[in-house]
Amino acid sequence: MTIRIGSGITDDNDFIPLVQSVLNGLLAQGSPEQVWMIHIDNWFDHKWLKFSGNGLVTFMPSFGQIAFNAGFERFDVAKSPHYQERLTFPPFAPDRVLGQWSYSKNGGDYHEFPSPALPHKTERRRSKSNLQRRVGQFSNSSCFVWYSGNTLANGRGAVMVYNLEAAKAACWYAAFSRKDQWKLDQTKGIRQDEVQKLIDNY
Repeated sequence: MTIRIGSGITDDNDFIPLVQSVLNGLLAQGSPEQVWMIHIDNWFDHKWLKFSGNGLVTFMPSFGQIAFNAGFERFDVAKSPHYQERLTFPPFAPDRVLGQWSYSKNGGDYHEFPSPALPHKTERRRSKSNLQRRVGQFSNSSCFVWYSGNTLANGRGAVMVYNLEAAKAACWYAAFSRKDQWKLDQTKGIRQDEVQKLIDNY
């Protein structure tokens, strides 16, 4: 079967075909063993690309050196965004994940299958717990596609792709906006003409 992306009541029916074209193009260019389609509530920006979660960093405030020199230790702690070399799943909150559908390749077709392991946990967890959730632990040949919901009201859309082949990952992000029609506004990790080619040709 061909993977078909359904449209929800908050989705703009003209945005979903853009996502469908991106997916079709990805599958035409490669043949991953697994495909995941992940629907995220509302728009998300390019900062989610390769974002692993927030960790804690310890630092000495400007007046701390004076205290340290006087024999007192004074350190503060702050949250810091982590972008790790080893790719992890973006830590979307569980209530933002509207759906996550998995497909497995069988011959030349993809068939939906219920995977016991999900890219996004259904219960809320501390952000730092995501720092060890490696994408490569799922499969060495898999394609994950996140796409934004509520596009009907927002007039903005986003698509993010993690495409793993032979333990190498191609990761990119694309943002869209709607006026009279949907258009590609911004990309990260890929040239705009490459994304536009997927949209136009598939």
